[in-house]
Amino acid sequence: MQKQLTKTELYKNTAKLIEFSIWGLFIALIVGIIVAYNSYCHENYSRYQIFLQDVDGIIVGSPVKMMGIQVGYVKHIKAVNDMVYVDFVINQEGIEIPKGSTITVEFSGMGGSRSLEIYTPTEKYNSNTPPIIVQQPRRLGAAVSLLNSMFKKVGDIIYHCTSFADELHFEKIKANPSNNSKAKSFLEETNKWLDIQNSRK
Repeated sequence: MQKQLTKTELYKNTAKLIEFSIWGLFIALIVGIIVAYNSYCHENYSRYQIFLQDVDGIIVGSPVKMMGIQVGYVKHIKAVNDMVYVDFVINQEGIEIPKGSTITVEFSGMGGSRSLEIYTPTEKYNSNTPPIIVQQPRRLGAAVSLLNSMFKKVGDIIYHCTSFADELHFEKIKANPSNNSKAKSFLEETNKWLDIQNSRK
């Protein structure tokens, strides 16, 4: 009786092992099909490589957008000498980047996330137009420096205008606009001032 029970248990254990093996093969087959399909799809994606001086927060997986619509993602980032190599894919069907498009890093969310933004060309391209024109990202410090330089130039212009008005006695001329002699004097003073400014250069 004990031998029969032992054989029965052996048969049950063998049946369970066969069942687990079948399920394991089935699951492995499904996983293999999924991996092969993903690999096939990835091979058919359009891939592009660009070099940036500064990725400014771009990471692997960051979205790639065109006209505000996500059309791909960043696949690989690597520092190469003084530049950053960026490899990205376009995984939307039927999407092609037009020749002469501009690509740059843009702010894309309230949390400070970044994305690669593609701007389609506004003009017709010729044979010498590169496929993608890389526009380097601008950091906040560069923008502040540019504004500072602009304000300085505006201040210089205002200073020169004020000096010009003082030298011409602009208020006196403005008080008597109908006086021909004053108008003539104004023109003469203007010519003198212009000559002085040209001689300083």
